[in-house]
Amino acid sequence: MKLVFLALIPLILSIGITPALSFDFIPEADAIKSKGNSLTETGSKKVCGDKLCSEMDSKHHMKQSDMKTHSGSMDMHAMMERMDKIHEKHQKHMMKSWDSMTLEKQSQMYQKMQKMIEKMESMDMDEHMKMMSMMGEKDHDKKMHKDSGEKHKTEKQTTITSDKILFASTMDYTVTGPEIDSEKGYAVIEIGDGLYWVSDGMYQIMFLTTGEGVILVDAPMGMGEKIQQAISEVTSEKITHFIYSHIHKDHVGSASLLPKDTVYIAHSDTAEHLKMKNDPQRPIPTVTFDETYTLNVGDQTLELSYLGAFHSKGDIVIYSPAHKVIMAVDLFHPNAAPFQFMGITRDVGEHLAVHDKLLAMDWEIMVSGHEPILGTPEHLKFNKEFTLAVLDNAITAMQTTLPSPTYFTDVPQACAELTLEQFPDLKDIEVYPVENCVTMVFYAMID
Repeated sequence: MKLVFLALIPLILSIGITPALSFDFIPEADAIKSKGNSLTETGSKKVCGDKLCSEMDSKHHMKQSDMKTHSGSMDMHAMMERMDKIHEKHQKHMMKSWDSMTLEKQSQMYQKMQKMIEKMESMDMDEHMKMMSMMGEKDHDKKMHKDSGEKHKTEKQTTITSDKILFASTMDYTVTGPEIDSEKGYAVIEIGDGLYWVSDGMYQIMFLTTGEGVILVDAPMGMGEKIQQAISEVTSEKITHFIYSHIHKDHVGSASLLPKDTVYIAHSDTAEHLKMKNDPQRPIPTVTFDETYTLNVGDQTLELSYLGAFHSKGDIVIYSPAHKVIMAVDLFHPNAAPFQFMGITRDVGEHLAVHDKLLAMDWEIMVSGHEPILGTPEHLKFNKEFTLAVLDNAITAMQTTLPSPTYFTDVPQACAELTLEQFPDLKDIEVYPVENCVTMVFYAMID
């Protein structure tokens, strides 16, 4: 790990995250060492990978005469000692810089350092050595004397060739939501390389930095100017592309606040609806599609697809294959009961069908548009089971309720009682049980 750390020092310095290094890097390194992933000591025995060094020495002993090079013998122990000294020197420098920073800056740098460490931990030794080799082969003079345009181009190319990942820490937010700053009214969190999640505790959006501008997905009315504020906290890039997840104003009613040259992307049904509404808060899309659309901007790629009208008009699924993150808004509430009338879905059949379509895709995190937490495939599986259970309860209530002038009131009430009995601990289950049963009763009866 020290080898990789030293190889990454120029990169760490270049992105301004050095102050956080000593805060979290050392305990992580110790944890890695205990697993024997580098040349370390465990107790009194040296460990080389998953073997004792003594075992390795007996099989792969090299004579001193075999280790001669143009610069003399290769003393690896001396090299490690030099690296230790350099490591100590940089660690002191980093801590000094850290102590002089504001709390807000420390928080930002700490998150970036977590990102760096997780990326390093995900790399195997071949990747570590490849990175060191690439950094060692760079022409120092060219690096120091390139003009700003060439420097930008090189950094962009380096980013494109690196793998995007979903951060392991993101899974924490599938259980507990982030702390919302009471003054700002939101939390902005990088959940993967260049992919950010913004939540105010009720509504959710996501955006991606690309090196060529920001891709923003949705702009809820309640967030307004806070969206640009959240983006400005983490990047100087401006918004260049906006994606409508669907037509509803509560999720996209701040779309008019974006830069005038923003490219607006939506399903063709959304575009037709917004043309009809002529709503200045929801600009008419400039790019539309019917089935699928791939958006490539800078070093980020999003795949947009129409899987049916599972909620309103023009509902689309936004997928980042590199991060394995999808955004499907208003389909369901993770770990909670639906909003009234099964999330005001227009078509229960499409609503049910999209569960299986999404579960057939390769993803780990869903931005659902609502709730304090992020969704997972397990959350979606549960929601499918819950929805089918309510449908079964609606059918049972229809079969067991006697005809009367209040039949259409009595049946949803009986369905609701069965549902409350089945799912007593589900969040918000008591808020709209009757309304959700009304939707399922009429779906079972006439659809």
